[in-house]
Amino acid sequence: MTTRKKIFLVIILLIQISIIWPVYPLFSDISPMILGLPLSFAWVVGMLIASFLTILWYYLTDPERKSPESQTS
Repeated sequence: MTTRKKIFLVIILLIQISIIWPVYPLFSDISPMILGLPLSFAWVVGMLIASFLTILWYYLTDPERKSPESQTS
């Protein structure tokens, strides 16, 4: 398993853990509003964006991904 894949799996695992019991109750309040969203909902949206960015990073750094210049018609 490559280092890139290990980093990806650790980040995704941390994101998943942060939206379940051990971490989520710390952010389950409604009182602080972030961009008009309660903290509990903003936390979930933030983790969704973080997982999207992690998957995008994993895709863009894929060594087997071919660049448009190297593809032949």
